[in-house]
Amino acid sequence: MIRRPPRSTPLYSSAASDVYKRQILDSNLTTLISSILLIMLGTGPIKGFGVALTVGLCVSMFTALVVTRLIFDFLLAKTSLLKGGFKMLQFIQGSKINFMKLAKPAFVLSWVLILCGLIYGIFGRGQKLLGIDFAGGDTLTLSFTQKVEIPNLRAEMAKVGVNDAEVDYPRDVAGPAGLNEVLSIVSPRDTGLKVEQQLKTAFPEAKFERLKFDQVGAVVGQEIQKSAILASLLSLFGILVYVAFRYEFSFAVGAVIAVIHDVLMTIGIYSLTGLGSSLTGGWIEARQFDATFVAALLTIIGFSINDTIVIFDRIREDLKLGIPGTFIEVINKALNKTLSRTIITSGTVFVATMALYLFGGRTINNFAFTFLAGILAGTYSSIYIASTLVYWWHKGERPSLGAGLVTPVGIPAEARA
Repeated sequence: MIRRPPRSTPLYSSAASDVYKRQILDSNLTTLISSILLIMLGTGPIKGFGVALTVGLCVSMFTALVVTRLIFDFLLAKTSLLKGGFKMLQFIQGSKINFMKLAKPAFVLSWVLILCGLIYGIFGRGQKLLGIDFAGGDTLTLSFTQKVEIPNLRAEMAKVGVNDAEVDYPRDVAGPAGLNEVLSIVSPRDTGLKVEQQLKTAFPEAKFERLKFDQVGAVVGQEIQKSAILASLLSLFGILVYVAFRYEFSFAVGAVIAVIHDVLMTIGIYSLTGLGSSLTGGWIEARQFDATFVAALLTIIGFSINDTIVIFDRIREDLKLGIPGTFIEVINKALNKTLSRTIITSGTVFVATMALYLFGGRTINNFAFTFLAGILAGTYSSIYIASTLVYWWHKGERPSLGAGLVTPVGIPAEARA
């Protein structure tokens, strides 16, 4: 039987616990709105992603609200964690960074970068941005007995007019016993069979054998595209309504525009990989839009709104508690109070995603790269886009929800900090 710690030595007050529960519920429910809409409106991989995201969110919320509390109660009852005091780890303590001082230049710089990326993507790369999921194409998987270097493969493929194919040697975990690597080629539509014949003729010693050949039509890509765009737009509208109901309309506008910023920033960075490839001679890969890219964008929406809601919740609580100071001072205090949480959360997600990017193989590489860009954009926008827009919306004045001062009863200083 698990015994709760005595009330004389609480880990946190009930009022502070309510604040944290609201943060968990708000941040996860906003993402849940997106995931449910993906299930209702998505098709194919988009619908599957929505199901996986919904299940993961429900399990995560249950774990955060119930399982974690039980583990803490067990540790406190069975161990000596309370001896000498028990303090939560804070990566940064007592920071007093004036984030809002750089609000205007940071806001302008990020949108200029977005504009450059979108212009280059539309006019510089055009149709080359679209992968086979959207433009249509052939996917060819071959087994071999002797590995041929990729530059040699590309040289032979160029002889039949295929110059922009994706060539890789991924590990086929689900393949026949003893088969470690396969040759994977993604080429424009109706070129796969020509590529196969050319490679078999040019490299007979490799003994290439077809394992799989798939064709994806542009119509399928357009269907994925439409469902993803519709689901994303309705998700943003749902988030707008929820945040407006829970906070205030200005907070809702700031949150939605911050999410749009993150999506556009990620698309811009993705587009600019084509310029990076040209400048570095192919050392940076020129990436294309595909189904995994869409899934990554939808994940970014959830990640971005989650971090923004935590910061907004702190601003709202400080306003309701009557924390003294101007609105810009309240925002700066809230950003500093949540800075440790932002760095730890974003940092752990970044490290995990970087591991996928480096060691996850070709299949997950595009997703990992996109999400890495989204993590950086989402963390940045929570501070310099969402909070800045709320401040400008109220023209520097404290919003009405903070007009009445409330005495912070029951919340210790360390919980409010």
